[in-house]
Amino acid sequence: MSIGKLAHYSFDLVLISIILAGIHRNTGLVFDTSHFSSVDVRKWFGKYLAFGERCYDSTVSLLKLTGYFTQRNLVYDYVSREAGKILKDQTGRDIDEIQKKQ
Repeated sequence: MSIGKLAHYSFDLVLISIILAGIHRNTGLVFDTSHFSSVDVRKWFGKYLAFGERCYDSTVSLLKLTGYFTQRNLVYDYVSREAGKILKDQTGRDIDEIQKKQ
């Protein structure tokens, strides 16, 4: 096996562990290692998943530092959008028009 293939497979394994960490962080779903019969395999896979969590945290920290990404609150954005629609239906004006008059 060449070094290029080894690097490619290693990179793929890291990406898969990061994806599993993202699934864990966003949904709470965790890969169940109890299906493995060997304790050593369970321990190794637990370390693999922990490595993915560390890589995920490092990637998120790096992306926050770049300045190209901003964090949005999806619930707040949804409530604001719906409140704007209700305000427009009831008053016929946008929130921007009301704020300009104040």
